[in-house]
Amino acid sequence: MKHSIDRSVLKYWDEKEARLEAAHLLDQVNGVLNEGVRQVTPFLSFAMREWAESILRKEHLEFLAEGGFSEAERVRILMGSKGETLDFKDADIALLWVRSTDARAQLEHRQILGSLMGLGFRRDVLGDIRPGQSGFYVAGTLEIVPYLLNHWTHAGREKIEVSLINGKPDVLPELGEERRITVNSSRLDAVIANAFKVSRSMAQEWISHGKVRKAGLVVFKAEAEVQTDDIVSCRGYGRIKLLESSQTRKERIAWQILLFRSRRH
Repeated sequence: MKHSIDRSVLKYWDEKEARLEAAHLLDQVNGVLNEGVRQVTPFLSFAMREWAESILRKEHLEFLAEGGFSEAERVRILMGSKGETLDFKDADIALLWVRSTDARAQLEHRQILGSLMGLGFRRDVLGDIRPGQSGFYVAGTLEIVPYLLNHWTHAGREKIEVSLINGKPDVLPELGEERRITVNSSRLDAVIANAFKVSRSMAQEWISHGKVRKAGLVVFKAEAEVQTDDIVSCRGYGRIKLLESSQTRKERIAWQILLFRSRRH
């Protein structure tokens, strides 16, 4: 007997366009449930990713999110049947390097995205656009790469060169904000709450919903301890690097951290 997800979950979305996008994702999930066919989504916004992953967890399906960059904001979700082994490579994402032919020119993010929209591409075939030393890296679906390599010649008024990247992109490092926080213990929820200035209960909610990773792995235990050099990421909000700790006179723990906020905040 076929199992289909109740489409009343689409009521979560008020806007017609978002509801249509969510309906397509629901069809893909049902395809995995009923036919056992592996699916890969278009590039999703953070909100749509959250919604889709909540459904996949509820249905106990396997899934991986990949965006072509570490800590990508826009991702494609690869989904499969329970127990199936998934590979990030099957997300079919390519990275392109874009630079101006004029070494004196300074390309901007809006020029890159605007020119791609001008070529008629939908946003769901495009991932993050990240700055490099003299240009930008663009994540996109494999299917659009041949056209871009042959026909994408301008970004705004600037003439550009476009090439395919096979190795790791040399993205410009983000500048973290160094900060000192004091906590009663080095529990994960306490550190997150202080670093991002949210309530302890909010930090625990992030953890229980699978939004928190330590050393790249999802952590579901709020009581997990952090250590020096740990990198803790909170999906949609940013990440922190634990530099060093010391004890205060009031027997609290002081952590020196680097805070990297998400581009959404």
